[in-house]
This record gives sequence, structure tokens and C-alpha cells, in this order.
Amino acid sequence: MRHLKISMLALALIVIFAVGTAMATPIKSYTPVLTGGSLIDFEGFSEGTLIDTQYPGVTFGQAPLAGRPQIDVFPWLFGYGASSGDHVLTGSTEGGYSSPTIAGITAAFATLQSAVQIFLSDTAPLGDYTVTAYDAGHSVLESLTVLASETLPPGYSGGFFPPPGTFPLPGIFVGFERLTADIASIQIGPSSAASDAFAVDDLRYAAIPLPSTMLLLGSGLTGLLAWRRRRQ
Repeated sequence: MRHLKISMLALALIVIFAVGTAMATPIKSYTPVLTGGSLIDFEGFSEGTLIDTQYPGVTFGQAPLAGRPQIDVFPWLFGYGASSGDHVLTGSTEGGYSSPTIAGITAAFATLQSAVQIFLSDTAPLGDYTVTAYDAGHSVLESLTVLASETLPPGYSGGFFPPPGTFPLPGIFVGFERLTADIASIQIGPSSAASDAFAVDDLRYAAIPLPSTMLLLGSGLTGLLAWRRRRQ
């Protein structure tokens, strides 16, 4: 009986680990994957506003070079689009014009998060983008690469400067969804091409696992209990 209990515990750990691994799959989608949690849409600031601590609980910056990203209004004039409204956050110089992006955009959270999603846009992609999640010790938790060919969705026809209302949106939703809250910060970019400008919009984040995560965990444990009943 004791050996059976040990085996059951080992199996439970395997199931939980497998579920956790599945939920650690990075987000890369042309439609939003996360819909809950908190949302920062970057609306309400004037053109060129430098953003760092204006949003409670999130500090924005740039890396590997130190700096502050800035608000760009009416972004489709400058080679990228917004997923909502007409404001985006960009690391480009001179108010978002298509000048070299000198660094990636970072977002550091005051509390650890389990899910993070952001919209990445570049209507004239020259290089690939790396998106990385870090833990509290700034060790890499997960990383994904958005290829230049993936930046624009299938069927996109808006050109370098898409007009308002262009569909599909010129960009891609990227991020990470994990079983536990261990994401302390994320970094988007820079592009692998030195002169590639980009923007981000609609940062969504959640400190507790979202319902889809809990449902997957529950299905794994349900399967475990069913296996145990069959064994008995």
C-alpha cells in the first residue's frame, strides 16, 4: 500500500509537471490569446511622452541600452499600427519616425505575473525580434523569436503606412502564459536589423493563472483520479 501511495504521488507530480510545461508555451498569435487581467493601452498621452513609471505596478524602459520608450500617436504614418486606439509605445528616435530603434522595450512588474501578452507591430520588417521573459533574478524563463516574415499576418495588404481600420492588423500578439506567477519582466526586441523601427501596444498581464490554465490543470488531475479508481 505504501508503495502504491508513493507511485501515486510520483504520477501526480508528473501530471502537474506536464501540465505546467504545456502552459509554458509562448504566445504568438494574430489574434489576442489573453483576455483577462490588467491592460495598458498607452492612450491618453501626448506625442513624444517618455514613459517609465506613469502606470502603477509597471515600469517601462529600454535594453540593452538605457533609455525610456515614448508614445507615438497616429502610428500608421511611421511604419507600424496599433491594436487599439491610435497610441503606441515605441523605442524609435524622434517621435516614432522610422529611424533606427536603438534598444528593445522592457516592462518590469512590481509583482510577479503568470501571464503577459503584448502587441508587436512593424509594417516594414527588416529583421527578427526576440521576446524574453525574466524571473526576479533576471534569469531567462522563456524566449521566443518573431521572424520578419511573421510580423505581418496572412492576408495583410496595408503596405508600409496602413490607413486607420486596416484589417488584418499589422502586427502580432506575443507573450507567455505560465502555471505559476514568476514573470518579473519582459523585453521585446530590438530587431536583429540595426535600422528597424517597431512599436508595441496593449500590454495585458495577470498575476494569477488565467481560467484556461486552471482548466488544463483540473483536467490533468481528473485523469489522475480516474486512473486511480481503475487501479483500485
